[in-house]
Amino acid sequence: MGLFLQLLARGLITGSLYALLGVSWGIIYNTTRTFHFAHGFIYTLAAYMVLLSVDLSIPLLPSLLIGLAAATIAGCAIESLAYYPMRQKDASQLSIFLTSVGIMIAGQSLIHLLFGPDSRPLKGFPDKTISIGTITFTTVDLLTVVASWVVIIILFSFLARTKGGMKIRAVASNPEKATFIGINSKMVFILVFGIGSFILAFAAFLSTLDKPANPNIGLHALLISFITVFLGGVGNLGGAVIGGMILGLAESLVIMILPTQYKIVITFFILFMVILIRPEGLMGKKQA
Repeated sequence: MGLFLQLLARGLITGSLYALLGVSWGIIYNTTRTFHFAHGFIYTLAAYMVLLSVDLSIPLLPSLLIGLAAATIAGCAIESLAYYPMRQKDASQLSIFLTSVGIMIAGQSLIHLLFGPDSRPLKGFPDKTISIGTITFTTVDLLTVVASWVVIIILFSFLARTKGGMKIRAVASNPEKATFIGINSKMVFILVFGIGSFILAFAAFLSTLDKPANPNIGLHALLISFITVFLGGVGNLGGAVIGGMILGLAESLVIMILPTQYKIVITFFILFMVILIRPEGLMGKKQA
């Protein structure tokens, strides 16, 4: 029973981070229908900008702000300078996807060239152990859960209660109609890329506090991001949150019966089964 509770707690911690990753990619994909593969590069960039700032003796909080700003600017720049011009020329979704893959590979390679292949830990946050009965976790774990849900709640409140959120929901629901009533789709696209990249950078910071960063960390973050979206249901941001929690819990609890290296297999197995049984995702709506 003790092992189950410990793994359950670990699953909730991981699931919270996965939910954050899911909404970061989901708000972009749900609004623009762009398969933003370069999301992985933004994740790596954010982590390394925080690490570089700390190496330059900048305190952790200002370093985080630098990482958030760098990721947000990079996300908006990719949309403005790469994706938008291609859409204006009626480029296919495949062409945009390949461009995104190219940005991802080039960005990861540049980080590898500048910082080397070695893993780099992020220091500066007090990492202490907390025990409640048979459950043990750290202050970093506690920060991950609390901060992830605070960001998710703020995002959903923004989408539900602000004018900018209304515009995002309108464009995501019907881009042509939104443009007809005077909503600038170009600016909305830039906005969601900025928001998604900002949230992603925060997830990268939380993850790097727990595990050292390396130039390839963005690929795993990218996989989790879009798997949670398709698992929860495209077009439903709440579904991405649920998908993230399911993946986190599944990856943790499966250790009770399978070796650790099978976690990623379980992730894809869950996605496969959901697509097979319910192609629209757990929270998605069936299309006519």
